[in-house]
Amino acid sequence: MWPLVANEVEQARSEYPGGFSRPPSQGKDYNTWKDAKGPDVGETKIDLKRLPSKVDNSTRKQFPPIYKQRWGTCGQFAAIGSIFTYEMNVLNGTAADSDATRFPAHFSWNMMNRAKNVGSEAYHGWEVAKRIGIPTAKSYGGVRLDKIGVWPNGYQIWREAMEYRVSGYRYSPAKTVDQLNEARGWLFDRNQQKVGKEAIGGIFALDGRMGELKKVTKTIPEGEYAAGDDVWVRWGPSGYGHGITCVGYDDQVGYDVNGDGKITNDIDLNDDGKVTLADWERGAYIVVNSWGKNWSKDGKIFLLYSAMIDPTWKRGNYFGRAEVTRYVPRRTLRLKLACSDRTDLRVSIGIAKDKDASVPEHEFSPEAFNGWPLFRAGNAGHVPITGPGDEMPIEVGIDLTPLFEYLDGVKDGGAKFFLSMSGAGRSEFEGVLYECGIRNYDYEGAFLHETKVKVGEGDFSKSPLQIYTTVESPGPS
Repeated sequence: MWPLVANEVEQARSEYPGGFSRPPSQGKDYNTWKDAKGPDVGETKIDLKRLPSKVDNSTRKQFPPIYKQRWGTCGQFAAIGSIFTYEMNVLNGTAADSDATRFPAHFSWNMMNRAKNVGSEAYHGWEVAKRIGIPTAKSYGGVRLDKIGVWPNGYQIWREAMEYRVSGYRYSPAKTVDQLNEARGWLFDRNQQKVGKEAIGGIFALDGRMGELKKVTKTIPEGEYAAGDDVWVRWGPSGYGHGITCVGYDDQVGYDVNGDGKITNDIDLNDDGKVTLADWERGAYIVVNSWGKNWSKDGKIFLLYSAMIDPTWKRGNYFGRAEVTRYVPRRTLRLKLACSDRTDLRVSIGIAKDKDASVPEHEFSPEAFNGWPLFRAGNAGHVPITGPGDEMPIEVGIDLTPLFEYLDGVKDGGAKFFLSMSGAGRSEFEGVLYECGIRNYDYEGAFLHETKVKVGEGDFSKSPLQIYTTVESPGPS
């Protein structure tokens, strides 16, 4: 057994280490795990006796193939292409063996990349999945697209996305033995023993530093455990961040970092006067990259436990995890529209119990159709709503279920629906609404009917478009 490290007192916990772990726009009190059902980090007891010496969740049927990313999409290949896909297949009891059970990295990426080749954080994908959902790769057109900034055209794609959601996500440090063991437990069975059931662990998002990788990439020598495999003994000493996925661990993997001919966990290697996890030479995480299945032989690499403890790369000291959920929308809005600038588009949707009301009692502004204020500068770009250079109309869907819950107890035809569309003040903005319909679904998500809403001329280029109609109550939920 590893030596107990008396100097390390920090226990497993959730933490928000910086702007990469949640949207800064939401403030310091924003709880990203609030709607999750599972226990938060540190709430479950870690039973070390149950943990095997090795776990590799990438070998499970729920894990997708190792992808080769295109453009700056690493964060979304980790958060959505790998983690969301894996977790959704675990939840559904399915295998990630086709596009019908895989989820695209580019859907969430194109919501925040300003229609340019820029990077993203894992939380961007998880927030998109919380607020809109993620469509399957089958309906989206693949895990990745061949053009930057494209939004999907088709109500059914947006409607399908509503079903697949993230309920919560968390970041936690991995700088002490207790925190390491919590991470190992999550990778094994989420620290939730279920008697008589197969243990299926979770996986993590990581943000490594990738500059000068040759200096920190070592090949395990002959005669050692896992000989011939590559291992990162530190994060790169310089360069950029890169989103990757931690799929497991192997306690037996080691490398002689200080060159003394031994692989130890009980020697003070960094000369700080104490032995901590930062000094360990044995024990490693298993990491999946998004640089193709032939990178590092099989697309995977080991990362020493101690490598994550890097005071020069704060991002690399933390794991991100997500909980997913299935959701059945009961009311949705189908819109067919065109606009010259999707980031300057402003859409407000409201409801009132009184059919004669002049203003809504409850209203909301869907993030994707209001310039993504959640992401601030990380918006969808000042381009037409369909994508760069494409001025054709697009058909989208918006979930109205939470809004219509305010109508509980209202008789049919006794409520009023409000839709407002405009531009954000730019004189050159152009927008037209062609079609509008309120769709109804049963408890299992089967389509019932659509109430078409008259849009008139539908133009909201120079002045706001205001639409009102009476609506039926949603009935018992």
